[in-house]
Amino acid sequence: MESEANQDITHKSAAFSPSNGSQEQTIFSTFEPLVILEFKPKSKQAAQEWLTAKLQAPRTERGAELIVKTNTSENSKETILYIGATTERLLIGAEEMKIQKTYRDGSLRDISLTDLDNFNNSEDLDRFLTTAEKQRVILKGMESLRASEEETFIPGYPKNSLYPGKSIIKKYLSRNIVSNLFPLHEEEKLKRLGDEWYTMKNYFKTQPIEKIQEYFGVKIALYFSFLGIYSISLVPPAVIGVIYFFSPSSMYREATFAVFNLIWSTVFLEGWKRYCNSLCFKWGTVDSSVSFSHSFEEPRADYYGTMGRNLVTGNPEPVYPKWKRVLKFYLVTLPIISFCLTVAFFTMLAYFWAEAWMKKNAPQNLGIITTMNNLLPTIGYAVVIGILNNIYRTIAVKLNKYENHRLQSSYDNHLIVKLILFEFVNCFICLFYVAFYLRDRALLKTFLGTLLVTQQIVGQFQEAMVPFFFMQRRQKQVDKALRKAEGSAAVTKEVTESDQDVDKMYKKQAALEGMMDKWPGSNDEYLEMYIQFGYVYLFSSAFPLAALWAMLNNFIEVRSDSFKMCRVFQRPFVEKANSIGAWQPAFEVIGLISVITNCALIGMDPEVQKLLPSDMSAVNMVLIFVAAEHIVLAIKASIALLIPDVPKWVILQIAKQEYAAKQALRKQRMVEAALKKKVVLDAFSRRSTVFRNDSQSAVKEPL
Repeated sequence: MESEANQDITHKSAAFSPSNGSQEQTIFSTFEPLVILEFKPKSKQAAQEWLTAKLQAPRTERGAELIVKTNTSENSKETILYIGATTERLLIGAEEMKIQKTYRDGSLRDISLTDLDNFNNSEDLDRFLTTAEKQRVILKGMESLRASEEETFIPGYPKNSLYPGKSIIKKYLSRNIVSNLFPLHEEEKLKRLGDEWYTMKNYFKTQPIEKIQEYFGVKIALYFSFLGIYSISLVPPAVIGVIYFFSPSSMYREATFAVFNLIWSTVFLEGWKRYCNSLCFKWGTVDSSVSFSHSFEEPRADYYGTMGRNLVTGNPEPVYPKWKRVLKFYLVTLPIISFCLTVAFFTMLAYFWAEAWMKKNAPQNLGIITTMNNLLPTIGYAVVIGILNNIYRTIAVKLNKYENHRLQSSYDNHLIVKLILFEFVNCFICLFYVAFYLRDRALLKTFLGTLLVTQQIVGQFQEAMVPFFFMQRRQKQVDKALRKAEGSAAVTKEVTESDQDVDKMYKKQAALEGMMDKWPGSNDEYLEMYIQFGYVYLFSSAFPLAALWAMLNNFIEVRSDSFKMCRVFQRPFVEKANSIGAWQPAFEVIGLISVITNCALIGMDPEVQKLLPSDMSAVNMVLIFVAAEHIVLAIKASIALLIPDVPKWVILQIAKQEYAAKQALRKQRMVEAALKKKVVLDAFSRRSTVFRNDSQSAVKEPL
């Protein structure tokens, strides 16, 4: 198995041979660190040296074949690795990862080392890949380091066992031997992006989505694009909601507004799906493959199992029995989730008990004091919901890792389902209780408004103000640490002679960014929007101003999130994506449930009850509103069918690319057939010549 992999690597290295003179350049010039790895202070020297050797070792020897410069401070006892790679290594990795670049005909194609001349901007191979793409290749190389059968533990840590096929770098991170791993920012490029993205002068301008994608990758660009489109889609419901809020209350007003919201939510989600496919096509990630394409995907770095082979590609990868994952889900995950949902339910009951106690025992007729006393249980419940959400998110991540999903997409989707299940119960069960058990419309309106506004205020404080103050404090700490390090430079121990090649600018940048927070991922952000989407649409007939509050919050959210991406968080490694994943159907499910809840609310309205014949039975009343609900569902389904998921121009371009690929393959096969034919004819000609010469020799021989 190893010999076959080594032959493949050697073949790819040999294939890298630039043909024109402009490309004949020195592969390794000035060292440019792209990724920083920090060992935990006082971690074992043997573990540090073993990982460093693995990173530097040739790929034919199961290494990553990266360039590593090491520096250790005598004061902090902290070892830092500055990691880069040769241009040759980066291009080979880009080809293996099927990174797409613009071809000379304007289309996006997978990088091919034998056809580099025909790609745009291939004159300078050092700049052919963007910095984000280079960092992605390096991360892939680091994650490809997996334990063999002989490597049973981390050197220096005999209790930290290694399983065959386990990602070594992930093990180091999980055991806190490596305390930090992050790609470096491009400071000038980031400054220009930030000026265009979150500054006050550009506050009301559209987001630079293309530049966000180039710097942070497709996955993050899709999140900010979705946040922007969703925020704009809230404008019509917000405007109509304000008008309806100040107009006289009536059943017709509420019914009209609810129906508009239900239809508009479908228009938004279908329009987003269409726009998302357009973006993904431009960025080369649109999903046009067949349903079994997951067989070609690389397993997650955290995925472990006995080393085997992919049955489709033949590549070596860990193998883990499916029945073990199923048992883990039913025997461990499901009981824990059920317990968490039970806690959420009893928390809701505790809230209603506290509210009843407050109304019974708190002093009345005290004006604003009485109002605040009545709101205290709701505000407290909103805070408790946030605390429970944070606890459950930690539990959900641990359970998801424990299940050991093979693909990143499968891991993400299972995590999203876990988060949605708990958040839906934790955030919305109380609203269902008030609306359909207590049937108190006034309480529902007050409760919904208080929950929405409280959670948004707390969320903005946590996401915007707290990180800003921490960033200011962190900047002072870094400046102090750097001054101290410069003052004690005489006692700094240089681990390798090549450390002098690391520029002081990179050392300062690594020190600053090493103290920044890690980007927690987009799931928390989508979850926040998902809950908000439920507040806006599930009970829109009860609280028309929900869309206005959500819109105002989101306009601030766009800029606060962009500020954090540029100034607060470490640069994340770029990730590919062809959609927002399981969040799309999650939002669509909320849209379907909102039809049921709003029709039920309108059906229980006393004014609606008066319009129906007094002798109508309860069964007939239910049938009428079920019929109305199905009419709205039919309208939503019709809109979904009328708006194609993929624009026609994208379908046409994909068809052209597939046709061009088939033609190129056909041409290649014709060339190969012609070469084979020529070889056969040459062999036949040589054989005929030899036979003729032998015949002539036989004739000339005397009898």
